[in-house]
Amino acid sequence: MRAEIFYNKPVKLPGICLRRILPVKFTRMFSLVLLMFSGSVAMATESELDADKESPDSAVILKANLSMRCFPPNNPANTPPCPVPVGLDSSLIAPDPSGQLHIKVRENDTASFTLKLDGLKKGMVVTSWFVHFPPTQPAPHPIFAPIGPGLPSVALADSPLAATTARFSNGLSTEPNQIIIKENGSGRIKAKLDYNPLKSNQVPLVNNMTPVNQALAPQGSVAEQNVCCADFPSGPKMETVGGSYLRKFDPVTGFQLKDEKGRPMLIRSPGRPVAVAVFVHIDGMTSGVLPGIPTPPFLVNPPATTGSFYLLGLFPLAALGMD
Repeated sequence: MRAEIFYNKPVKLPGICLRRILPVKFTRMFSLVLLMFSGSVAMATESELDADKESPDSAVILKANLSMRCFPPNNPANTPPCPVPVGLDSSLIAPDPSGQLHIKVRENDTASFTLKLDGLKKGMVVTSWFVHFPPTQPAPHPIFAPIGPGLPSVALADSPLAATTARFSNGLSTEPNQIIIKENGSGRIKAKLDYNPLKSNQVPLVNNMTPVNQALAPQGSVAEQNVCCADFPSGPKMETVGGSYLRKFDPVTGFQLKDEKGRPMLIRSPGRPVAVAVFVHIDGMTSGVLPGIPTPPFLVNPPATTGSFYLLGLFPLAALGMD
């Protein structure tokens, strides 16, 4: 028996609509009983429901469909399958990858995305991201430039494909920007964004200065963390397990500033993303709003020990800019 529960909608069983046989006030109670005792119950997640909601008071001003490409995307011949690191386990290599990205932007500067992938392998850990500038070009703004020799930039060059209200688990559960790959090698993610990624000063930026790791744990501690990614271009790295968006602070009190909804005021990208990227996680883990240690896509035949993820493909956004 399989039942699909959509909160306040009827629970459907074969040939039966519960609201026809039970008073309305008992319907939710029966739904919860099914959820607790039936291992075959599938519940629609909040993010899935939100992705399907429309905003009738705000007109659609742009629709676009994009096909997945390889790096660099401006070469028409760069179609999947894209190059992968050398020495990867076969379970981490998609046999025949392809992807489609459907975009809808509304007048109130919100957007909806549906990203579909095919030709992958079940069990691959895959996530989706906005890329703020090509990795082969200089930082377009000081916020993306290193703050000193051998130091990171203030903001990461990637931001998750997710709303600012999305709940990230730092790898302890499915992430809002994660694409679950099914038995047949396909996967899909829907996202309704509370910003317009095709405009400047809209996409929230991720803090790249203080990612969460355990580098300070003393040797011999149960929390000791060793370096990974021995072949990363600038040397071995500490794997990150979480992070946060950049926020604005009051210069007098030092407290976080709040927006009109009483939430932390986030720092937005001064430009607009150049692409949506799909990453495959070599370590089989996610780390919240941080993707991990990259395997730079411009390297030729990099070893699998270069980073903790690699680029499966990307969807160029430059031609869709709205400012």
